[in-house]
This record gives sequence, structure tokens and C-alpha cells, in this order.
Amino acid sequence: MSEFIKELPGPGSKCLVKHRGKFYVVSSVTVPHTGPETLVFPATAKGKITSFLEVAGYRGASREEAIAHLESVK
Repeated sequence: MSEFIKELPGPGSKCLVKHRGKFYVVSSVTVPHTGPETLVFPATAKGKITSFLEVAGYRGASREEAIAHLESVK
């Protein structure tokens, strides 16, 4: 199960979670013409994204759904 660490500043809605000893940023934005999108990126313990290749999440996902997706694939 993932552990919520904290909300992060910046555009959209972002939070830091810890899953199986690794940290991830869960980022939700609204993309023009396509709608909401929530993606999960690897990160440092301070919330700095280390790769913009998403590891989970998808268009139309809520934060909770993206975290559940992370738990199912990692």
C-alpha cells in the first residue's frame, strides 16, 4: 500500500507518495481539449521528479485511481 507523504506546490495538483520504499509524484492536470489526466512519476524523497516517463496513471484518472494503478503495476 502507498503512503501519502505531502501535497506539493506548483501548477495543477501534486502530491508525494511512497510505495515499496520508493518515492513518486502523483500529478493531476487538465489538458486542453482532452480533459483531466493524472500521472505518476518517479521522484526523490523531497518530491523532485527524476524522470518524466510516467510509471502509472492515465487520462481521466483521479488521484486515488492513479495510486491504485501504481500499486497494481509496481
